[in-house]
Amino acid sequence: MNDAALAERAWRAGDAIAAIAAADRALAAATEPRAAGVAAAAAAADGALGDATARWRGVAEMVDGVAAVEARGRAALTAALAGDRDAAAAELGRARGGLAHPAPRGVAVLLNGVQAVLDAVGGDLAGAATRLAGLAAATVPPDPFAVEPWPDLAVEVVLASGDDDTARAMLAAHDSPPGLRRLLLAAWLDLRAGRFAEARAGLAAAAGRPALRRDALLAAAVSAGLARRTTDPALVARTWHRIAPVVAGADVEILLVDVWGELSVSAATVAAPAAAAIAAGIDGVIERAGRPAWAVASGSWWQVQRAAATGSACAAPATIPGGSAYLDATAAGVRAWVEVLGGRVDPTAVREAGDRLVAAGRPWEAAALCAAAARRTDDPAATRELLGAGRGWRGRGGRDRGAGPDGLSEREREIGRLILDGHTHREIGARLYISPKTVEQHVARLRQKLSVAGRAELMSALRSRL
Repeated sequence: MNDAALAERAWRAGDAIAAIAAADRALAAATEPRAAGVAAAAAAADGALGDATARWRGVAEMVDGVAAVEARGRAALTAALAGDRDAAAAELGRARGGLAHPAPRGVAVLLNGVQAVLDAVGGDLAGAATRLAGLAAATVPPDPFAVEPWPDLAVEVVLASGDDDTARAMLAAHDSPPGLRRLLLAAWLDLRAGRFAEARAGLAAAAGRPALRRDALLAAAVSAGLARRTTDPALVARTWHRIAPVVAGADVEILLVDVWGELSVSAATVAAPAAAAIAAGIDGVIERAGRPAWAVASGSWWQVQRAAATGSACAAPATIPGGSAYLDATAAGVRAWVEVLGGRVDPTAVREAGDRLVAAGRPWEAAALCAAAARRTDDPAATRELLGAGRGWRGRGGRDRGAGPDGLSEREREIGRLILDGHTHREIGARLYISPKTVEQHVARLRQKLSVAGRAELMSALRSRL
C-alpha cells in the first residue's frame, strides 16, 4: 500500500499523526489528491482554516466530478468558519455548479450544511442550528474529512446565539459517550454558567484524550477562564504561558468569538502583544463576516473585558447591537462597564445591567461588574449595595438558587406570580426595584424555559406551575 492510501486509511481510522506523516511522505514524492485531502483536513483540525481552504481548492483542481464537488464544499465550510463569507459563497457556488443530477445524497448534505453555516454567520443563528441538527440525523455516513460533525456545529451555532440552555440540552440528548469536542463544549458551557467544579471535571475527563490544536484551543479557553475567575494573577500568568503555544498561529473562528475573547482577556495582563494579536484577529473575522450583529456584540463585550482586566478606561463602541434578550443583556453590560471603567458609577444602572446578565445566564460576569463598580465609588452605602448584589450573583453558579425541577428561579417565580395577578411590566419593576426592561428580560427567559410563545400560553403555563 502506498503512502497516499496509508494516509487516507489512517485518517479515517482516527490516527491523525500517522495520517499526516504518510500524507507528507506522499506529497514530498508527488502531487497526490488523497494525500492532499488528508493534509487539508489536518490543517483544519490544527486550527489553520485559511490554509485548509487553500488546500481543498488545490484538491478540487486535481480531480473532477463528485470528488471535485466534495473538495469545494469542504473549502467553503472552512472558509465560512474563518468568517470569509465571500470566499465561502464563491466556493459553494462552484461546487453546486459542478454537481450532476441526481446528486449523491452525501454530497447534497455536505452542501446544505455549508449553506446553513453561512446563514448562521450572517445572523440566522436559530434557523441554521435547526437545519444543522436536522442534517445530523440524515441517513448518510459522516464525512471523515469535514472539519467538524454537524451536531457539534449545531451546538456551536446555538452557543453563538447565547442560548446556553438549548446548547446544553443538545449535548445531553446523545446517549453515547461524548467525544472529545462535546466534552469540551460542555466544559465551556459550565464555565459560562459559573459551574466551575463541573468545568474542571470536564477538562479532567478530556485530558487523557489525544487532541489536535482546534480542540486544544477550546480546552485552553476553559483553562484560561477558570484561572481568571480565581482572581489570582499568578495563576492567570502560569495558565497563559502553558496555553500560549496552542494559541499561537491558529485562526480565529467566527462561531467561537467568545472562546477567542476569553483567550484575549487571559493574555491581556500577561502578554500584551499576544492579546493585541488575538483582538486584531477577532476584529478581522467580524469584518470579513460582514459585521453580523451577534458577532459585533460579542466583540464589544470582549473589548471592555480586556480593558477591565488591565484597569484601563474604554471608549464606548460605536454600535452595540441589541434585538434579543441575550444581545440586549450584552449591550447593557458593555455600556455599564464603559461607565464604570471611566469612573462613573451609577449603582442603579450597574444593578440593572447585572440583573440582565444574570437573566442571560452570566452570574459571574454580573458579580464582576458589581465588584469593579464598588471599587470605583466613594459612597459607602453604594459600595455595600454593590458588593452585596455581587456576592449573591457570584454564588448562583448556573441554575438560580431556589430553582425547581423546571429550572425556574425564585425571581422568575416571583415575576410569574405578579404576571398572574395582572400587573404590568412597569408595576412589577416598581415592586421589585428593577427596571421594566429588566422585567422584560425575565419574561423572555420565562417564555424560553416554559416553551411558550404568546401571552395566553404563558399565563396557562404559569397557572399550571404556580
